[in-house]
Amino acid sequence: MTFSELGICPEILEAIEVLGFETPSPIQEQAIPVALEGLDIVGLSHTGSGKTLAFSIPALESIDPSVRAVQVLCLAPTRELAVQICREVDKLALFLDGVSAAPIYGGASFGPQLAALKRGVQFVVGTPGRILDLMEQGELRTDNISMLILDEADEMLDMGFQEDIDRVVAQLPTPRQTLFFSATMSPAIRSLIDSLSENPTEISIERPVLTVPTCEQSVYEVVFSSRIEVLSRLIEMGRMKRGLVFANTKRVVDDIVDGLLARGYAVDRLHGDMPQTLRERVMDSFRKGCLNVLVATDIAARGLDIDDVDMVVNFELPREPEDYVHRIGRTARAGRKGRAVTFIGRRDFSLLARIERFVGVRMQREKVMTGTQVEQVRRESLVDDILELAAQAHDVPEELRDLEIDSEKLLTAMFNLLLQKTSRELQPIPEDRPSRYHRAADNAAPVDKGQDWSNLQETATLFMNGGKLLGIRPKDIAGLLYNEGGAPKGTIGDIRIFLKHSLIEVAPEVVQQLTTALSTCSVCGYEVNIREDKGRPEGGNARREFIPGGTRRAAASWQGKGSSYRPRRDESSYSSRNGRFRGDRDFREPRDYRAERPDRRKSR
Repeated sequence: MTFSELGICPEILEAIEVLGFETPSPIQEQAIPVALEGLDIVGLSHTGSGKTLAFSIPALESIDPSVRAVQVLCLAPTRELAVQICREVDKLALFLDGVSAAPIYGGASFGPQLAALKRGVQFVVGTPGRILDLMEQGELRTDNISMLILDEADEMLDMGFQEDIDRVVAQLPTPRQTLFFSATMSPAIRSLIDSLSENPTEISIERPVLTVPTCEQSVYEVVFSSRIEVLSRLIEMGRMKRGLVFANTKRVVDDIVDGLLARGYAVDRLHGDMPQTLRERVMDSFRKGCLNVLVATDIAARGLDIDDVDMVVNFELPREPEDYVHRIGRTARAGRKGRAVTFIGRRDFSLLARIERFVGVRMQREKVMTGTQVEQVRRESLVDDILELAAQAHDVPEELRDLEIDSEKLLTAMFNLLLQKTSRELQPIPEDRPSRYHRAADNAAPVDKGQDWSNLQETATLFMNGGKLLGIRPKDIAGLLYNEGGAPKGTIGDIRIFLKHSLIEVAPEVVQQLTTALSTCSVCGYEVNIREDKGRPEGGNARREFIPGGTRRAAASWQGKGSSYRPRRDESSYSSRNGRFRGDRDFREPRDYRAERPDRRKSR
């Protein structure tokens, strides 16, 4: 289907052709004809699916150019998204004489926004707070508004705009056409829709893949104090020529920027505490290429539309899998290749596993680049730059013509001097020192576990009653499952080892085979059991087992003696009345010591 088959007016079709759009996206194909009929719409579609055109085209069709008043009101969660929507509307209205749009948002001067309203714009896009302020001041009149659009409605509710939205809608005329667009359908969204619209047409677009195949996703296990240095090494090695770095809080954003600036990189920040004029200046510098790296929070990055970002770095894991998809969606756009790098700590494995299940891709685990590797890449990159420059015709400088020195010595001295001028001193980090596990793993035969993990749509978890106390390593468990359990290649996923137990992600079809073959088996010289993990049993926490000696070291030595070993204590010393150890004393009725104590007041 083409745009011309959707019933769009010739002026907008001409603008669509100029913009280079050939065929409508699924949400555009389904939403535009229904909206042109004047019906209310609830559109459920992910970010980046073309929702802006899906509501902008019908909105522009409904505008009367002869009426110089606001006719379409669009609410958006952030200033950046409001500006982005307004830009798209201006492009679509290129051949519509007398039709204009204006962004209205907080954190900026009232002057330009009031001037736009007095000039008579018909399409207003803004954040709920500033829109409500102008309405209550009488500067934004609602008499001619015939269409209300709520974009990213779920995000607005998450940010606490419910009350502002209700107050804005209360001042709008009825009847009117209402268009909702959201990525999710939560109970709060359903309640909002029911309060603002009657029998809307629901359009749901399922997302077949959450991440594009041209985006390479990888993970570095890095302690938090080393992450700025690792980020610097990514830049040094040329892997991030133009990158976005995401953090969860404004304080971490500031720390990252300060650390990179101290190392001499062109970097700036973007978060909610910055004035809007400064935020726009930073975005303009990043688009023009004056900045190599932009560090931002999730809220501040909403609505960013930058096509040539080659890398996205998650300095911290986002709290929700949906936020991870939003972040890495800033790279690998329009068919380009991109890369997403995520830094994790030891406490992030469960959240990482949840994100991997959500996106259906197992991220590639990588080792942190050592100082030697970074130095080698620096030298190779410098040689490439010299060769590229030498291919061009240049005159010999006057200062070098009369030098009586061997050409090789001169070239070597200049290379070393240039390397010294362009390089920074690397800071040592704990990741530079290989752990005992990595040293042992380097000498062992490689174990293949989970190459086809991205093909597993669902996973199951196996429980093994052995962990770090027994010295078990991931390769020991993987070898057990593959060699003794007969697991097919690619059916073993993440292996997480805890103090006294281990959890293994496997394909559901091999659960029965592995639990039958390995119900009782031996690993690292210890007898263990493997069963399907059912989670914590109902009825509360299980009572802790009695451990003789009272220490973990004693417990470990006791467990290693086998089931025939029993503590040498009389069973009567363990009271069944309250479950507490009483030693060798017999249990007696409690004595009333206060009754036996003499009355000291009488003795005085």
